[in-house]
Amino acid sequence: MSRASSNNDSRVSVVDLLVITVVVLFTRIVIEKVMPMFYESFGLYFGDFLFQTLSNYPLTLGAVVVDFFLVRLLVKKFPYGGRAIVRSAVELGMIAVMAFMVSVLIRVWQYPYVLDGVKFFGRLFLFSYVSNFVFNAVVILTVDLVFYYRWSNRRAVAVEAEKQARANYQYQLLKSETNPHFLFNCLNVLQYLIHEDADRASDYAGKLAGVYRYFLNLEKHTLVMLEEELEFVSRYCDLLRERFGSSFVTDIGIDRKYYGTRIIPCTLQMMVENAVKHNIVNSANELRISVGVERGRIVVRNNLNPKRTEPGASTGTGLQNISRQYEILIGRRVEAEKTDSEFIVRIPLVR
Repeated sequence: MSRASSNNDSRVSVVDLLVITVVVLFTRIVIEKVMPMFYESFGLYFGDFLFQTLSNYPLTLGAVVVDFFLVRLLVKKFPYGGRAIVRSAVELGMIAVMAFMVSVLIRVWQYPYVLDGVKFFGRLFLFSYVSNFVFNAVVILTVDLVFYYRWSNRRAVAVEAEKQARANYQYQLLKSETNPHFLFNCLNVLQYLIHEDADRASDYAGKLAGVYRYFLNLEKHTLVMLEEELEFVSRYCDLLRERFGSSFVTDIGIDRKYYGTRIIPCTLQMMVENAVKHNIVNSANELRISVGVERGRIVVRNNLNPKRTEPGASTGTGLQNISRQYEILIGRRVEAEKTDSEFIVRIPLVR
């Protein structure tokens, strides 16, 4: 589900609630205007007419049950999140019809001998209808709000589950794309160090284990603290530095006040890996990568010395996957910019 679609559904849901609110307010205004007429005509208050409905327990229970099933039918025919105006008009019609039916039954129950249509549907019937309209409006709108609350909760859970599933799916794609190449290169470096320097090999193996421990701990996480990600990417850069030596230069300058913010795991690692993957790194071509924060976003920069590859060989899949994850989780995308001398990526920070 895209964020635009989600926002549109939210607006429609607000319309549903606004229409219900308008109906309730309209009913209240009608009552306030009609109530004096009850007393002026019969010396009875509005509550007396409402009591006529409630005092007939079988009729009251039957009306509540029918109202419940009418709302269920309404929800099936006009689901929440669409056609709010039409749905509300139908619901108002249901209230009016139920009020009329209950009023007729009350008149037949109280005055079975009144067969004259003029007397039957006189002012007394009108006032009875108003009280029953209010009663059925309260019942139907209450049931409707309960159904709406249950629907909104289920929908929120479903949306979060979908976000989680899609984010995890993208992360698994990213990890499966990155890890095999990374592991292969690391093992080659480790094999070299074992013969050249046992201490460096031991240190290298410890850092490699730390990197993979981070990978394994992320199975159920879609966001991590920036401090954890920086510690991970520092180890990752140390492993690359063993491979490229002084030709690989990093400058990570992020103020500690940002350490409590969150980031999608492996984001910075992917930026570093992309820089290494697409640029020449050797004694004659130094790769410089800087990481900082500008305007609430992490900015990763690297100089350009592109490898000679066939046209179309670089698909940018890794960056696209990361960007999709940010869009799914927080509705913001990763921005990438290429100049004559630099490749710049701007990554949103999650507060």
